[in-house]
Amino acid sequence: MHPPTRTTLPPRHISRRRTRGRPWWLCLFVGLYYSYYKSIVSADSFLLGLNRLIHNNLTEFPDVINTLQRFNLYPEVVLGGTYRIFNAVTTWLGVEMRECWQVSRGRGLSPVVSCEGLGDPVYWYLAGVWLSAGLTAALLFLHGTLLSGDLMGGFLTIICFFFNHGEATRVQWTPPLRESFGFPWSVALNVAVTQVLRAPRPVWTQPLLVGTLSLIYLLCWQFAQFTTVAVLGIVYALYAVGVVPALPMLLVLLGTSYGFLNNVVLQFGNSLLVSSPLAGCLLGVLLLYLFLEPIFQHLPFPTNTLAQLSFLFVSCAACKIELSRIFGVEDDAHILNILRGKFTNYSDFHTLLYTCSPEFDMLPPESIQRLNETLLLPVVGLVILAVLDHTLGRVHSNMLRRLEEDGETPPGVWSGVDPGVLFNVILLAFYGVMAGLIMRLKLFLTPQLCIVASLLACKKYWRLIERREVHVAVLAVLVSGMCVRGLKNISEQHSIQGEYSNPELEELVEWVQTETHQDAVFAGPMSTMANVLLSTQRPIVNHPHYEHAGLRERTKKVYSIFSRRSAQSVYETLLSMRVNYVVLEESWCMRKSRPGCGMADIWDVEEPQNRHKPSLCPRLFHRNAAPFHRVFANDVFVVLQVPSRYVEIPPPRYHSA
Repeated sequence: MHPPTRTTLPPRHISRRRTRGRPWWLCLFVGLYYSYYKSIVSADSFLLGLNRLIHNNLTEFPDVINTLQRFNLYPEVVLGGTYRIFNAVTTWLGVEMRECWQVSRGRGLSPVVSCEGLGDPVYWYLAGVWLSAGLTAALLFLHGTLLSGDLMGGFLTIICFFFNHGEATRVQWTPPLRESFGFPWSVALNVAVTQVLRAPRPVWTQPLLVGTLSLIYLLCWQFAQFTTVAVLGIVYALYAVGVVPALPMLLVLLGTSYGFLNNVVLQFGNSLLVSSPLAGCLLGVLLLYLFLEPIFQHLPFPTNTLAQLSFLFVSCAACKIELSRIFGVEDDAHILNILRGKFTNYSDFHTLLYTCSPEFDMLPPESIQRLNETLLLPVVGLVILAVLDHTLGRVHSNMLRRLEEDGETPPGVWSGVDPGVLFNVILLAFYGVMAGLIMRLKLFLTPQLCIVASLLACKKYWRLIERREVHVAVLAVLVSGMCVRGLKNISEQHSIQGEYSNPELEELVEWVQTETHQDAVFAGPMSTMANVLLSTQRPIVNHPHYEHAGLRERTKKVYSIFSRRSAQSVYETLLSMRVNYVVLEESWCMRKSRPGCGMADIWDVEEPQNRHKPSLCPRLFHRNAAPFHRVFANDVFVVLQVPSRYVEIPPPRYHSA
């Protein structure tokens, strides 16, 4: 018996979303990460699914890799495991938790079965993402409340967050991104560190809390190490200038070390992690505190402080470089090259793949304008001025009092200054620099702006307003001003509706499933390969999880098909990689996001001697495909077979096990 038919004819305002023209890492993460969740859900048992992740030979054929080591897949492991438990319990109870329909799509497209409800694996996965997004909002409210010491601060934070939601997160567009799972734990870690710095009597549970939150954060997102470095560096800097005593700094250092070491174990000694800036910073801070600080203490103020801060940077950088040399790791070299390209004319193949995308460009003026229109930037600017005025006033009065008493300026000039507030203001400045250099990192900047805005509700920074009633009235007027643009932003967010449709990709996937051997090996654009892996479980040779030097070089070899090299040269390269089919996508062959950012333009930087030659991809896409064989084509995709001169029989069967 077939499910009941439900015909959907979308109204005109409903848009059909495609992958064409979308940044490649967005498409990748939608397909790649979800494919590992699917592996756990569809396996005969949870342990078998986990074994498929640990011994995976589909993602980087012919290599067998441990995806739990290479990628941050613990969110998928947790969601996959909990789904299996939920599904087993509901099945045992006889409760049906999903409803399915056969959907007639029209336009010559075949009907499909569509399901809704938590019993469907996709809905369970999305529920986990939305739960994480809700946790982010709750933690922002908590952070704003604790930082300002007033519930109004929490409400102000959350109001600013939703008024600027489009500038604060991408969870609504690409749920499987690591930031969707990792960011709430970043906020939680900042809350914990803020409270440790403020605590009058530090206790043993504080480093345990910091360590646990650091561990979860690092497990969820490969980028977590960089912001954790910032947290640790800021805490030590506050200690060096005398804002916080040694014990809170050591508790944060101990907790971060605990989280880092446990993460190294759970990620099976991830090479990017063991040679990361976080590893170097932890080692550098420890060496500085144990061996160099006693020497600096004999220097006069402020020379000792400047020396500590200088050696903090030098020791962390030196330890990171030495760790990379010892372990022979160059996995994060592309990050330095991206930053190098921001300040110089430097460019190479891998750098241009990133910087040619708007997400890795500088923060555009439009983003700043949108933050101004909701009054978030002016409000935070006013808050920072108030914090500076209060801090400098306290320091000045403390110095005068101590000079009158002792005739010198000993430690204690920071008495009355809130270290938690200074920590968050400095962290905001760091996030601002990050977002200014790489636009996608505004997901850190905007929420932190909302958190700092909560200090509008902190009475000690607004001494001119004596009565609470007047203070509340001023905040109400300010929020009313924010509503002018903020409510419009929320309305625009809610008005975005649509359904996904990509018939050309669907045709490609169906052809792969029906016309190729289960062990056929594919290469091509990174986003397309993620979809091939997810939908067909065919082995692929490249994907854009760029935090691995070997994978970057492998992708570069595959992308030689977009260069100006000869077809024979590219054929030999793909043949050596044991590729059976290579997929070409029209947008990768013909289009460019801006001048100098077409694939042929990127290869011109890498191989300037070939500039005078025609691009290979358009010829293979539209005209003569020799020495390849064109075996599939539609308006968007072309599949070329890579014939083998050496092997005439099907290759041995490879599978994920």
